[in-house]
Amino acid sequence: MNGTSPAEVLRVQDLHLEIRQAGRASVILRGVDLAVTAGRIHALVGESGGGKSMVTKAVTGLLPETAVITQGRIVLAGQEVTAWPPRQWRSVRGTVVSMVLQDPMTALNPVRRIGAQLADVLKLHRGLRGAALQQECLQLLEQVQVRDPQAVLRQYPHQLSGGMRQRVVIAIAWACKPRLIICDEPTTALDVTVQKQVLRLIRQLAQAGQGVLMVTHDLGVVAKLCDTLSVIHGGRILESGTVAEVFAAPRHPYTRALIAAAPRFDQPGETLTPVDDALLEQLDQEERAYDAQRKKVSA
Repeated sequence: MNGTSPAEVLRVQDLHLEIRQAGRASVILRGVDLAVTAGRIHALVGESGGGKSMVTKAVTGLLPETAVITQGRIVLAGQEVTAWPPRQWRSVRGTVVSMVLQDPMTALNPVRRIGAQLADVLKLHRGLRGAALQQECLQLLEQVQVRDPQAVLRQYPHQLSGGMRQRVVIAIAWACKPRLIICDEPTTALDVTVQKQVLRLIRQLAQAGQGVLMVTHDLGVVAKLCDTLSVIHGGRILESGTVAEVFAAPRHPYTRALIAAAPRFDQPGETLTPVDDALLEQLDQEERAYDAQRKKVSA
């Protein structure tokens, strides 16, 4: 790297977000800070309900209408996008940022052929037509190691295996070589063998220069694949650092509990330690105190 830091493709800084409904406000994100750099995979780790999905919606402009960013900023590929309207977001989805979702069957249109869905992205964002379009579709499927890509282009999603469908979703996300690719639990629905192949493809995305934000609860995936990570709980980032540093010496009790609870196949006799109720109660108290302080400041 010539002694220089890789280019930052995403910076989320002190992000606070609320859901406002029926005259009530629920705090969802509490001062989130994280960064993703080109050529690296950054994991956002935490249990369900911790705020992972809301972070991804914020950095792709897909927040629900009831969501309000009350503080902080989002910088995507050097552009401040925090207050962008939907029209501006549509201009960068696919070209600057794209997503690989957890369930490829719901990510793909079940009544359209794979070739048509891949072609949509290439026609819209790269203006390809005719033979050039067909050739690029084939090359993209070959790059994600789809067997018999010519046949796959003519098929519908239900005719493919789960692993093949996820490869197609990755090809669509990669089609315009966006600066940032967000992978939201991309291997949860796959068996172990196929999971390994898909993770290898995601590593190839980073090696090609893309920044990757891997959203997951699976610490095994983080250990094998990712370079850096942030641990989120209750809408707050509790700890960040390189994977090696955090796994070797986790600072926050919640991180230590997560790592202790992860299966250790190298030590089959080890007793797993669950995230205990006392720690969760402590975190809940911190969240309630935070909410109370926010209400006091805004009053």
